[in-house]
Amino acid sequence: MLLDMHAISETTDWNTQSIQSLDHFNIQHEKITRCGLEIHNIQVEPLTTLAQLDDLYQHFNIFFPPNIKNAGLIRQLEFFTGRLAAKYALHDLNLQDYIIHQGHQGEPIWPDAVIGSISHVSHQRLCCAIAYAQNHNCADKTFGIDIESKKCQTFFQQNDEIYHVFLSEDEQAALANTGFKKPDLYLLVFSAKESVIKAFYIKYKQIIDFKLIIFDGIADNFIWFRIHLGSSLKNTIVTKVHFFDTDNEIITISCI
Repeated sequence: MLLDMHAISETTDWNTQSIQSLDHFNIQHEKITRCGLEIHNIQVEPLTTLAQLDDLYQHFNIFFPPNIKNAGLIRQLEFFTGRLAAKYALHDLNLQDYIIHQGHQGEPIWPDAVIGSISHVSHQRLCCAIAYAQNHNCADKTFGIDIESKKCQTFFQQNDEIYHVFLSEDEQAALANTGFKKPDLYLLVFSAKESVIKAFYIKYKQIIDFKLIIFDGIADNFIWFRIHLGSSLKNTIVTKVHFFDTDNEIITISCI
């Protein structure tokens, strides 16, 4: 069972006129504040043609890279929704005109001295995305965020062989003793590890494997992990991930 927590949420009227002129696309925006982090949540539905989506990319001046143009409608919608959420996040820094390009790993390239994170999830032709952006210096904590659809719990329940991709046998044994329902908890831990991978990449520019992030406990709305970077305890990072859920999604926030 996932626990609900109160969130400070607000809608924004930034670019309201632009969105109202495209009402038939049903674009919804919400700002959620958690752990001192302002997260912009975008939901887009429904789209039926690539031409409609191309209009949205042009309307909001969002970079449309060739590898995404050559992808299917759902992938294009995911990319658009994530970049639109990022545009809202950059608006808070008066950088809404900055165009986010892709790095070699497909990661978003943020303005100088700004860090951020994007995550998206889709189901049929509905897509949700979250993003944050903030000014940063080397002494600051780094956040990673992830969003997953609760509908994935059914997939996890029907495909339990996937657990071995992101969990060791010891972790699976530890999770079995938490008292949480298995598909719910495993999806939650998967999302939490995704958020840790993103935070780690932002901070160190390295991609780490799921199994280097070891489950270490869960209480209230936090999950603890140990990140093993070597055989010595000095090469272990302890981190915690905050989690909460909306009507249809799970959101996790890690901090390194």
